[in-house]
Amino acid sequence: MTNVRGIRSKIIGMLFVCLASTLMVAGQARDTVFVFNPIVDDITLRIPPLDDLIDSAIIHSPDVALADAEIYLRKYGIKTARRDVLQNFYLDAGLGLDYLNGYTNSQANVGTPTEVLTWQDNSAYALAVSVRMPLDDLADRRNRIKYATKYMEQAYSEREIQIKIIRRQIIEQYNRLIINQKILKGANDNQITMGLQMALAEKEFLNGQMSLYEMARLGEMNRKAVTDFEQARNEFYNAYMILQEIVGIKFNVINSIE
Repeated sequence: MTNVRGIRSKIIGMLFVCLASTLMVAGQARDTVFVFNPIVDDITLRIPPLDDLIDSAIIHSPDVALADAEIYLRKYGIKTARRDVLQNFYLDAGLGLDYLNGYTNSQANVGTPTEVLTWQDNSAYALAVSVRMPLDDLADRRNRIKYATKYMEQAYSEREIQIKIIRRQIIEQYNRLIINQKILKGANDNQITMGLQMALAEKEFLNGQMSLYEMARLGEMNRKAVTDFEQARNEFYNAYMILQEIVGIKFNVINSIE
């Protein structure tokens, strides 16, 4: 009976331990979802993927928008070049009226052949159309269209150059953010280690087990560890903010790093 109670107690205890562990893990998962800790969490899991960042940066880039506007204008340049031939195209038209009258001789067939003098009116209308176009303008029309087309192709090339520049900026800034977080984690570990060493050194110094020189040296190392952590934290935060600025969207992951 005693063994049964003991086994039951162990089972209940194990259940409590499992329940507590489950609640702890759930709490940590909940905290990870809502609170970003740069020392523990992975920043790449909390921001959009790299390809999405690049697409967003292209959409929000003023340089790409300027290139698109330039392409739009140069397309109209092609249309203008195709219509330029009409500027020196001249169409002339004229309408004339000719009016003729006078006496004419005619021979009568009735009776004795005699000559008869008659009055006759003759009028006629004349329409004249002429086209004038400089031959040099007509010959150069194709060259102007080709020039406008190449000018538009140049605008497309400039747009592609801007996109490549943006892609490179995002890739570099994305990797810089990852590296800065790793540096931040390392600086945090170093700061904690130096803090523990400094606490132990103070005890040894008070007990006379450490010289003043060694204590000063450890103090300087501890101050450097704190400074390195502050610098790493600022660099990580700056990399995060710059990436947001280039991409053109807010990640809403962190507002500050404690």
